[in-house]
Amino acid sequence: MNTILLQILDSMCILLAKSEQKHFSYTKKMLDQSGLEISPGQLVVLYSLFTKDNISISELSKNVLLDNSTLTGLIDRLEKAGFVMRIDTPNDRRSYQIILTEKAKSHKSTILQLMKQIESKMLEGSSEAEIFMFRSILQRILINFNS
Repeated sequence: MNTILLQILDSMCILLAKSEQKHFSYTKKMLDQSGLEISPGQLVVLYSLFTKDNISISELSKNVLLDNSTLTGLIDRLEKAGFVMRIDTPNDRRSYQIILTEKAKSHKSTILQLMKQIESKMLEGSSEAEIFMFRSILQRILINFNS
């Protein structure tokens, strides 16, 4: 690596941003190759819904750490692709629940396997201790910016 590049990568902020760009590009490439026709952002939403669906957009928003307006766009595209549905809440006509469709459920194992492959590539060559520390640091970063 050249000296200027090494100096830039000395900045934790830039290093984190550039790592996320690489991670995003790799994830997008893997999703494109899978033929699922979902984006990395939609992947996050589906992953959360695999844990618990039939929830409000507000609850989903908290689970995926996205604001409602950003999440609405992702849900719109997932609904159009047939992965989720909105169903009315009986006691509140202004609100709805997000549920997984059979299509999403049928692709669950493929999606989870794909996520495992991406994580494996991302952490290739790392020890269990390094992975534990990395996860802890990422969680700390999220906590620090949410306070």
